[in-house]
Amino acid sequence: MKKVILATVIALCTTSAFAGETAVLKIKGTLTNAACSADMTNGGVIDYGRIALGGLNTAANNVLGQKQMPVTITCTAPTKVGFTIIDDRADSNAQLPVDIDKNPNQTAKYFTYGIGKTTGGVKIGNYSLWMTDVMADGVAADPIGHNNDWAEGRWSKGGFPRSDAFNTIAFGATGNTDPLAITNATFNFISNVVIRDTATLAITDDTQLDGQATMTLVYL
Repeated sequence: MKKVILATVIALCTTSAFAGETAVLKIKGTLTNAACSADMTNGGVIDYGRIALGGLNTAANNVLGQKQMPVTITCTAPTKVGFTIIDDRADSNAQLPVDIDKNPNQTAKYFTYGIGKTTGGVKIGNYSLWMTDVMADGVAADPIGHNNDWAEGRWSKGGFPRSDAFNTIAFGATGNTDPLAITNATFNFISNVVIRDTATLAITDDTQLDGQATMTLVYL
């Protein structure tokens, strides 16, 4: 990761509602030595192990349950940083109803993630992802989110990263929605997997669950 980050914004504006003879071009940016990195336990793998098809429902969706992935973000200096998530298997998202924390039966594609297809091309299922136990520099914090189409500076509490990288998740002091400058943040990703009924899957050979998502740090 580069230790020097240059963010450039070019703004063109006029001083009148009508085109004038002059216009102002501005270049803004920040040079910084701060750099951040993200680390997930077990190499970022959430393993559901071997799943016996004979123990699954043949006529209804099967919820495989929740698993936890600890995540750490570390910065060399206090830095306002967040992250986005993009689903690398979005074309296999079956959009089956799945609980996201305390929100039951969610099917929106941008809040669920694909887990691959069978050899016959059937979408196996999907999973949800959310955050718990958020800490910023050793103090309990809130996950906060900013959607790409929101006004600059608008954030709201929420630890549900979208699977299409349309929102940025950062860290705020408890009860506050202003992004914190952090040197260390820790939290857990919780996954919840649901797969189709085995009759629809029609699997005859061992089939791997193939979920993959990319987390990208964003400097604010």
